[in-house]
Amino acid sequence: MANGPLLIGWARGEITPPRKTLVQGQFETRISDEVLSPLTATAFALEVRDDAGTSEQAVLLSCDLAAIGCREDLLRELEGRCPGFDLTKLALNATHTHTAPCMTSGWYDEPVDDPDFMKPDDYRRWLAARLAEIVAAAWADRRLGGVARGFGYAVVGRCRRATYADDSALMYGDTNRADFRGIEACDDHAVNFLFTRDADDRLTGIVVNLACTSQCDEHKVAFSADFWHNVREEIAARYGDDVYLLPQCAPAGDMSPHLLTDVTEETELRARLGVDAKGIIARRILAAIDEALATASPTERTLEFVHAVHTFPVPRLMVTPEEYAAEGRIPQMTPAELAQQPYAFQRLWPFGLVCDLITRYEGQAAHPDHDVISHVIRLGDLVWATLPFELFVDYGMRIRSRSRARQTFLVQLADGSDNGFYLPTQRALAGGHYSALIKSNWVGPEGGQQLVEETVRAIDALFPDADYPRGR
Repeated sequence: MANGPLLIGWARGEITPPRKTLVQGQFETRISDEVLSPLTATAFALEVRDDAGTSEQAVLLSCDLAAIGCREDLLRELEGRCPGFDLTKLALNATHTHTAPCMTSGWYDEPVDDPDFMKPDDYRRWLAARLAEIVAAAWADRRLGGVARGFGYAVVGRCRRATYADDSALMYGDTNRADFRGIEACDDHAVNFLFTRDADDRLTGIVVNLACTSQCDEHKVAFSADFWHNVREEIAARYGDDVYLLPQCAPAGDMSPHLLTDVTEETELRARLGVDAKGIIARRILAAIDEALATASPTERTLEFVHAVHTFPVPRLMVTPEEYAAEGRIPQMTPAELAQQPYAFQRLWPFGLVCDLITRYEGQAAHPDHDVISHVIRLGDLVWATLPFELFVDYGMRIRSRSRARQTFLVQLADGSDNGFYLPTQRALAGGHYSALIKSNWVGPEGGQQLVEETVRAIDALFPDADYPRGR
């Protein structure tokens, strides 16, 4: 812990592949070199050094990627590059665009002997070197500054799971069916902001933390930063190109920018405004930024700073013998035979490496837990807590409502999220379908609640004397 003047550094850079490569985010193979909008990585460096010489520090790195799968490569690239920086205090998160490059071979078919094709492993190494430059630049840029907190609302993410009369659920299910009974979970429109200013009180950066993945362009055969690119352009036009944006996705595993209701009304509204889905989301986020800036807390330049890194196990969701047997039978079935099987049985198969049930079942007795890495960072009255997985929205509500911080920034798809996949609620698991099936989850509701308890405990430890109102 340190309490003293705040040093702030910013840097950003493009991470769009230099050659054509695989596009990650769907289950079909997509290869592209088309760029709808540049992929960006932004680093936000923080340091407080008190009178006793104690230094507390952090670098928050946000990337327009589907997941964080390059941490170890990045740490190797950073060795010796950031004098005085403790590399364990580097926290990464992905915005979860479904139009970002793949970093792991084996997920999709790859062309053979194509000199213009960049293999996923090659992109990952190129990316690590590029990210190291950005992190090092942000650390070198740090100088005296201040921060102010802001809060607001923006309609961006909506629950994407429909429920039916038979108690089943479908991701992106039809809502015009007679047996449709409602949306499975609530929406979360809260937006937490942090504004940074330099020594002359000029705005230098904006942290935007909201519960929605960036998936408007998800099926396209191209690279896209999705709606965050539109937000960057609007910030540059309104506040200046030298103002940085650090986007963070709060728990939103069961949410997306796609609508299951109000489709006709929203379509007409976009047409009247002359914008697409990304454009209307950017309008809403910028409106929330304007309001939050106008009502932000007073800028603080000397404040308490604590950065704790926690690693803890949570229990895995166990594959049953029946699921293991089903996974073994499916590859031998003809399409006609597969079509005759129950829907849930069919849904076990098409997802390739996603939580491979054969290998998983055979190793789960020896490895019953899943390791979680979490950065819990207190900066004055606010806290960040980074979490792996695509966490269903309920988990974020549970943590935020019990947090002792005045504002709580939860960040999903963070360090270690490359093999975490979804983390559904018990309600969702009972409803089934993709995102709430054994095939798409390493960890289930029991592990999710343990994750909540560990996170709340870690936050409470940083705010022992706080008495802010909790959730009601």
